[in-house]
Amino acid sequence: MKKFIIPLILTSLLTMACGGQQEKTDNEAQENDTVALVLEGDSTIYGLVCEGSTDTLLIFLSNDKVGEDPDTLNILNATRKHTIFGHLKTGDDVAVVRNGKDSTVADIVISMKNLRSTWCLQVLPTLHLHAGMDGKTEKQMIANLPDSIRQQLTVPREYVLGLGNDHSAYLRSTVTENRQQEEESVVAYPKMKHYGMWYLYNGKLLLTQVQLDTLGNVVPIGIDTAQFVMMNRDTLILKFNDGTKHFYPAKTAQ
Repeated sequence: MKKFIIPLILTSLLTMACGGQQEKTDNEAQENDTVALVLEGDSTIYGLVCEGSTDTLLIFLSNDKVGEDPDTLNILNATRKHTIFGHLKTGDDVAVVRNGKDSTVADIVISMKNLRSTWCLQVLPTLHLHAGMDGKTEKQMIANLPDSIRQQLTVPREYVLGLGNDHSAYLRSTVTENRQQEEESVVAYPKMKHYGMWYLYNGKLLLTQVQLDTLGNVVPIGIDTAQFVMMNRDTLILKFNDGTKHFYPAKTAQ
């Protein structure tokens, strides 16, 4: 059931992010109910790191308990299992996934301050298959290429993943692409997906893929789900369905 619920909330969030571009419909109340229902299925809670937190205890003030005493969450196992993602500093906002059996234990803690940033990824090209290359293995085709072209296969390209404070997301290349040149090139870089929003759901990162419809409106077409492997100030490692990707922070603002 959840695999159907998740797209619904991201579609709703994306619609709100594009605010004002579409008129309200008679189904607005029903959509709001859907969002509320989906949020109930997400066990992630948000709040602040409070003074006194250690590697074994997280002093945590939930956003919905402002004015109350903070909770003390045991994070010993999370520390041992390396499911504390980011640096936990007093005053920073974090996302927490509590243990399903013991609400005083946090299984996953994610620093929102560390996550919301501009991350870079280096990708390598593969051989761009053209007509007449059928029947040969990639190794055979590469062996027949001039040295100057083979060297192109070792030239990385930088992609930039932006995760905004407003949950907006984008993926772009630092190299300006020319479609004709790309099609004629001997090498092909991984095709970039177009992201619209990001969201945390039960300790995983969800990225909505978007495209323009025939009317020029931004519409969601799918979701990429990534599992956190590591995150600190200098590294973000995410495991996607098509492999693990290693990101590093942008040197300058994009």
